[in-house]
Amino acid sequence: MKRIKDSYQKQIIFFISINVIFFGTISIKGIFNIDLFHLTAKEICNPKSIFITLSPIIAVVFSGLLSNKIKEILVFWKIKNRLPGCRAFTILVKEDCRIDIAKLKIKIGKFPKDPAEQNRKWYSLYKSVKGNDIVIGSHKDFLFTRDLCVISFLFILFLIPVAYIFWEILYIKIYYTIFLILQYTVTAIAAKNYGNRFVCNVLAIVSQE
Repeated sequence: MKRIKDSYQKQIIFFISINVIFFGTISIKGIFNIDLFHLTAKEICNPKSIFITLSPIIAVVFSGLLSNKIKEILVFWKIKNRLPGCRAFTILVKEDCRIDIAKLKIKIGKFPKDPAEQNRKWYSLYKSVKGNDIVIGSHKDFLFTRDLCVISFLFILFLIPVAYIFWEILYIKIYYTIFLILQYTVTAIAAKNYGNRFVCNVLAIVSQE
């Protein structure tokens, strides 16, 4: 069976490639040069290039460097009860008008309040509808943006120190730092929203069955 992650591996590789080319261009010239960026992109994206050969391995390694716990913290900015399923029946169920709360209560009984119990109950509902196209799509969106978020954080962790050690122009270092932080922040917010949407989609479908 094809994994959900396999369906967006090319997009992950593209994301990594653009960041690597951007970083490499500045490293060579000291500033961003659009002509060099295009030339480097052309060379790297050549089907015979070593980067294209290794890029699937790079993508898998990058995605696996951090545990799921750390990934969840990076996305949801919470230490405890990180997953949106932990808030499924106290918060999220009230924020989506597609969810028929009355019908949902008839099906599953009293809503749990404990965060861990909420997540367990939500997961049991997810297993019953995980083959639904809407659920599959929202699950994919969440996993994809979560991986983008994690990779963006790793770029901050690894590339900023290199930039500050080897680059000479201070304002270029500052602008690049701001860019990477913004990239991480945007992907984290997107992943958080898609995670919440994933939870709500499951509840909505179950409540309407």
